[in-house]
Amino acid sequence: MTDNRVSLAAQWTEIFTADGSAPPEKLSVQSWLRYSLIIRRVEFLPLTVTVPLVPALLMARTMRELLSLDMLLATIVVVVSIQIGNMANCLADRRMDAIYKTRLSRAVYGLGVGRVIRQIVIAMVIVGVAEGWLTYRTGHLDLLLIGGLWAVLGMGYSLPPLHLNGRGIWQLPVLHAVYFVLPGLFVLRAFEGSLSWAAIAAICGFSLTNIGIIVISHAEDFPEDELYSVMTYVRTLGLTRAVGLGVAMLTLGAIVVTASIVVLAGPVWGLVPYLAACLFAVRFMARTARAVRGKPVDEGVAVLRASSKLAPLHTLLVGWTTVVVAAFAFAAR
Repeated sequence: MTDNRVSLAAQWTEIFTADGSAPPEKLSVQSWLRYSLIIRRVEFLPLTVTVPLVPALLMARTMRELLSLDMLLATIVVVVSIQIGNMANCLADRRMDAIYKTRLSRAVYGLGVGRVIRQIVIAMVIVGVAEGWLTYRTGHLDLLLIGGLWAVLGMGYSLPPLHLNGRGIWQLPVLHAVYFVLPGLFVLRAFEGSLSWAAIAAICGFSLTNIGIIVISHAEDFPEDELYSVMTYVRTLGLTRAVGLGVAMLTLGAIVVTASIVVLAGPVWGLVPYLAACLFAVRFMARTARAVRGKPVDEGVAVLRASSKLAPLHTLLVGWTTVVVAAFAFAAR
């Protein structure tokens, strides 16, 4: 066995082997439920729900299609898959999170590594069944290809051997692919009819606007990433350039979504609240970028941690106004 293989085996052992104090043999239902919700990052669920809704509204031709079993199966695949990624991330990063994100680390240790792994496996079975059933019903075999690529990138984000969250600037396209673009393509292919390039562009724009704001959450993790030598895109770019890139992604994404909606449905009224939410978010991000510019890392991180309290509000506003404008496009068909 080569040194690389030994190293890889050691990494897997470290992640999937219990460490520290053993969890209680019996957990109360309340504790089990609380920890299980924490590792799924249910605080992100209001935004996660928008991920299947936007492409569905852009692709569905009738309300019957929108409320169909195919849409339900696609939604299950998207939501549960994103939660699998969250659980895998909590499991892999439990030692890092013990310093700055103690709630996540406590949840993993409270459940125990074995229970977390079982929950991931059960969730993967649910996704596999739903994806297989949807593929059978639609006859769209490319759903398996999209789902397979999504699974590789999603699990490889935090886990060895890929560790895509530590690949510098390449982390960014993986984030877009895993959280928005591939789920969006999956939902688009759950419906009949040929794909529209405008709809695909809208999904990409939707990803740019959201990741553009979420940059703040990634940037505030700079100290722990540096401590554990995780070369994220934020460490590669530096705080100032990373937040500046967030402003650029948000702005470009809003332009792409607007242009795509105009192509699909014309200048619908739903663009008014959408553009207002985007302008509000751009103002927030630009002010944060100015506050971070030129500051040492510790002072910049302090600014970002203060700003990060408002970031979820902006992602929700942009996310749900994107749903609104997509609903207007659906109604215009």
